[in-house]
Formats: sequence, structure tokens, C-alpha cells
Amino acid sequence: MAIIKTKFNRGIEGATNIVDAGTEGTRVATGTTAQRGSTAGQFRFNSTTGKFEGFDGTTFHEMLAPPIVTSVDDTNVDSESGGNQTFIITGNNFKAGDVASFVGSDGTEITSSTTTVNSETQITAIIPKASFINSKEPYDIKITSSAGFVGTLDNQINVDNTPSWNTSSGSLGSSNWLTNVNLTPTATDPDGETITYSETTSVLSGAGLSLNTSTGVITGDPVDTATTYNFTLRATSSSGTADRAFSYTVTAPTISTQYLLVAGGGAGGTSTPGYYEAGGGGGAGGLLAGTLSVLLGTTYSFVIGQGGTGSTDPVNNTVTSGTDTTGLGLTAVGGGKGNNRYNAGSTGGSGGGSGVGNGYAGTSGQGNSGGGNYFAHESSTGGGGGGAGSAGSNGSSSSGGSGGNGISNSITGSSITYAGGGGGSGSANGNGSGGTGGSGGGGNGNYNGTAGYGTDGLGGGGGATHSNNRSGDGGNGVVIIRIPTSDYTGTYTGSPTITTVGSDTVLKYLANGSYTF
Repeated sequence: MAIIKTKFNRGIEGATNIVDAGTEGTRVATGTTAQRGSTAGQFRFNSTTGKFEGFDGTTFHEMLAPPIVTSVDDTNVDSESGGNQTFIITGNNFKAGDVASFVGSDGTEITSSTTTVNSETQITAIIPKASFINSKEPYDIKITSSAGFVGTLDNQINVDNTPSWNTSSGSLGSSNWLTNVNLTPTATDPDGETITYSETTSVLSGAGLSLNTSTGVITGDPVDTATTYNFTLRATSSSGTADRAFSYTVTAPTISTQYLLVAGGGAGGTSTPGYYEAGGGGGAGGLLAGTLSVLLGTTYSFVIGQGGTGSTDPVNNTVTSGTDTTGLGLTAVGGGKGNNRYNAGSTGGSGGGSGVGNGYAGTSGQGNSGGGNYFAHESSTGGGGGGAGSAGSNGSSSSGGSGGNGISNSITGSSITYAGGGGGSGSANGNGSGGTGGSGGGGNGNYNGTAGYGTDGLGGGGGATHSNNRSGDGGNGVVIIRIPTSDYTGTYTGSPTITTVGSDTVLKYLANGSYTF
């Protein structure tokens, strides 16, 4: 097509206007940046920049195109997670000075804290996550140029907050391993979306428990181990995930057991042949009896208290007290030894009797005090050792004091009396006999011979004597437990005597051992 050149007559068309009736376009001056003119009002096409531009007498200005937004890198915001959200916005015609903002479905506009124009095709916008409100989604992306041009991309940003846990972190409770577990930790999605539950750890299955992935309910029969399980659950929706740490404690169940603990009895004292000498009876071993709850699966050790040792030597203090019996977290205190003029006796489960002065105290709840001596011209008798049931008697002009009586107990199925005190020694002039040992294994006192020994397995106190004769040893203690046969495990050490009484099993320990409930 031939190019037709027309010379315009401004006088005909007007003093300032150019009229072009063609359809292809009106060509303006074209040239490089270096070829720019210097007359204000010039309009040209810059072949160096590829842009139309005009000159205001001072500066050439490009003819700007509006920004165009084509995409964004992230279309979801968790407004409850805190911090800032960074968006990478892609498009065209981005220029320095452009500002990114976001327009909610109700027309509310929030502006980015910072807008960085990385290039003509990319903008980085940063804005606090909390600026977005779930009820106003979806948000449009809006880019506004410094010249006032606007480019938008509609319905791009959704507020998809992650699920939130309704159940506080930490302990979900406890139960013993005989009780089935049923726990209900829950989470909620702010958009009402379906939540699935999972465990990020592998603890629950090892504990014998299972997690319902639809409801979050934890159920099962826990393994027979007392421990605390620590685990993390995850709630997942299409909006994201939320983790929470929990724990659950499984304890050992308890069973009821009857028990009887008796400590070793104290030995009786002896004395020299003088008229004014006497020995006190040995105190019975402390006695504890009752019913308590013990932990299933727990092993309890038993130490049987030994009776004190008597002596023929009143001067060098070789008489000893009984030793303690322990088990089930309890301690029955050994019986106190009897005294004479040269050596003190002692307190104990039940206190030792005295050949000089007052008797010795027993332990509250386990025994009683020993009796005091009797003294008159050329005559002295010793007090009896204390028993679990009563105090030892004081010596008298006719005999040594009787040992305190023990206490009867039917834990074995038969009524047996335990922990009687030893009798005190008789008088030096031969007018008084030794005191009688208390019921429950207390040894008899004597004057001119060996005193009676406390009975082993009953924890009785040893009897006292006179004239360098041998005083009686205390009796060894005992541990007896009685449990329902349905709970009997058969796991023990030592050599207990095992019997059945009705629906119960009875174990009697005369020597050290243990039992696992």
C-alpha cells in the first residue's frame, strides 16, 4: 500500500489540533533516548525503552500502563498463627511506588505493611496474618500504581486457620491397669471442616491403646505396667495441622491384705548374788496388725526381727534388745532389754523391766512399758517386761513382776496370742520367786536358775534371773499376711508356711523373705 503523506494546514483545521481521519493510526516522532528534543510539550516514541513519552520542559515521562496481576504464590492465610504473611505477586507493568492491598468480600481493604517491587513482573508484599478475618474471605489482590492506576485479581486469598484443640495440653488423667481407658481429646476447625486425628509418636499402640482417627477418642486395655505415657496427637483438616502434647498415667491396682508384724523380744536381765540385786524382764517385740492396700505387681521384702541374747554376766552389759521386723512399709520395733544395778535396760516395742528403779517405756501403738523393781532390806525383785496387751508388773515382796500380756490375733485362722513380756527375777533372800512370763510367749523369770526364753515366732520377752544365772533370750518375731486366694500370685522368696483359710491364703514368715502381690 502506498504511503500517502499529508501536509496539514493548521489554519484550516484549527490553530492547535491535528485531525486524522485514517484507521491505521497516526505516527508520531520516533527516536532513541539520545535523540530526544528539548521543547516542552513534545510527545514521541522512545525506541530505546520501547515506551511513549512526553517532555514537560524539565523531565521526560513515560506513558504508563496499568498494573496487571496474574497470580500469587500462597492463597491461604492462618490468621491465628501469629506473625506476618509474605505474598509473592506475579504480573506485569509493576513500577516503583506501587502498593499492594487486599480487599475483603465486604469491600474492606487492608494494606500491606511493606510492598517491594522486585521487578516489572514481581512484587513482594508483607502483611500481618491477623489482619485477615475469616468471615471476609475470599480477598482480592489489588495493586495501585503511584499514578493511580489499579490492577486486581479477584477471590484469591482464603483465611484457612488450622484446627484448634479444645482439650488442654498435659495430663488426661490416670487409672490402674485393670480399668479400661476411654479418653476424649477433641479439636475444632474454624471453617467447620472435617478433622482427622493421628499420633505423631508411637506410644499409644505400645501401651495397649488405640486412637479413633475420626473422633480422637482413645480406648483400650492398658498393659500391666505402672508408668506415665507421653504422646503427641495431631488434628488435621484441609486448612492444616495442629499438634498437642498429652500424657496419661497408668498405675498399679491395689488389693487389700491383712497383716501381722511382730518384732524380736528383748532379753531378760541377770544380777549378781547380792541381796539388793535383781534383773528386769525383757520387753516383748512391737506388734502391728491390721489391713492395708498394697500395689499389685509390687514386691515387698520382709525382715524378721531376732530376739535379744541373754547373759550370765550382769556386769559387762552383754544382754541385748530385740531387733525390728519390717515389711509392707511398716516397722515393728524390737523389744527392750531388762536391766540390773550395773547396766541400763532399754525402751522398745515393749519396754524392758527394771531391777533398779522404774521400767522402760514401750512404743505407742505397738506395746507397753516394763515394770519397776521392789526393794526392801535384804530383798529385791525385778519388774516384768512390757507386753503388747499390757504393761509389765512391778516386782513385789513375794516375787518378781509378771511380764505384760500379749495380744491375741486370728490372722492364721486360729486365735494365737503374741508378744508377751518376760518375767522379772526373784528376790535375793529366797523369799520371792521369778515373775511369770506374759501370755504370748513371754519367758518366766527365775531366782536360782536359768530364766525362761521368749517363744520364737511370737516375739516374747526373755525372763530375768539372779545370782549370775543365765537370763532368757527374747523370742524371734514373725510376719504373717493374708490375702484373697483369687489374688494370690504364688511369687515369693524364703520359706513361708502357706495355708488356706476359707477363701484366703495365709503366708507365715519366720525368716526373711518376700512376696510379690
